[in-house]
Amino acid sequence: MTGNEKHICPLLKNPENYNPDTLDLVDNLHARGYWLSCLEQMVKKFVNKAQYLNPQDPRATEKAEICYQEFHNLVEQVAADPSYLKPLSVRTLLEFNEDNLRSNNFKDAWQQQKESETLNALSQLKSRIAHIDAIEDFEERWQEIVQGVLAGNVFDWGAQIVRDILENSKSFGFEEAVKTIQKRPWFVDKFEDFVKKLKITPYRTCVIFVDNSGVDFILGILPLTRALLLQGSKVILTANSYPALNDVTFQELNLYCQKAAEYCSILKDSLKNKQLIAVENGQKGPCLNLADLSAELCKSMESADLVIIEGMGRAVHTNLYTKLTVDCLKLAVLKNEWLAQNMGAEQFSVICDFDSVN
Repeated sequence: MTGNEKHICPLLKNPENYNPDTLDLVDNLHARGYWLSCLEQMVKKFVNKAQYLNPQDPRATEKAEICYQEFHNLVEQVAADPSYLKPLSVRTLLEFNEDNLRSNNFKDAWQQQKESETLNALSQLKSRIAHIDAIEDFEERWQEIVQGVLAGNVFDWGAQIVRDILENSKSFGFEEAVKTIQKRPWFVDKFEDFVKKLKITPYRTCVIFVDNSGVDFILGILPLTRALLLQGSKVILTANSYPALNDVTFQELNLYCQKAAEYCSILKDSLKNKQLIAVENGQKGPCLNLADLSAELCKSMESADLVIIEGMGRAVHTNLYTKLTVDCLKLAVLKNEWLAQNMGAEQFSVICDFDSVN
């Protein structure tokens, strides 16, 4: 992505009043105290993983220490004067961290981890697709697909509870994640509304904002994409222009789709005939600012009648209350206990929010 010009999502219902951030950390002292501490701990833990994640870089730990100190300095300044960072939110703090990593020559700090997890997930893609295809009932099949997206979304290295699980249990995989997330009825459960509309009128064009690499994208998002393609929908997958944690980047998105096409003729044919396309979204952090998108994505979105936003960063920390002029499905697992409790839920509760325009 080139240039600094901001492009606003053409599907925002009230673009003039759009605020991506769910929580304003300036006015909310309780939330500010929690998130400053939580995110500082996340940055600090990266120091111990930096060399493992970047074995080719002999200075990885040293550079990670510098990144931590700079983030710590920011936290101290913000704690003393919340107006120091404007706006002050989970989104802007996470973006500061990613900018910090890049300025200290971490090109993509999690690249090796992402490649390893994605290759492992690709080996399971065929069996995942076969399992879904064996379900004859339309609603039951789509519940399996949506549940798969939610289970995949557990694999987020930005969440402390997930880091603990993945570091302590090498056998934790997709099936274990399915058992970990909340069973239906979900905390926010608009699945029935979504599937009823989907059954009556397939969508023409769907835009999916993807989240994590590995299990999340390969075993969650791609089967969802395939199911929409089988209904005749055009699917636009959109990923970050720059690295952020273990999120898929646009460059990886193209590569992963090509690799997945080797396991699925539907994906292969759809890529060839442009029914499935990948577009960068212009983002540089794990959240989503719909007022700062790439020009290409905004142009591609003009014909969309469904937008799917996946993940805690993109659909909870940001855009939880955002309204669009087209149907919107938001899917996320609440992996942060503090956040879940403050929403009146429990850890690993599910958000399946469907907002229909008619």
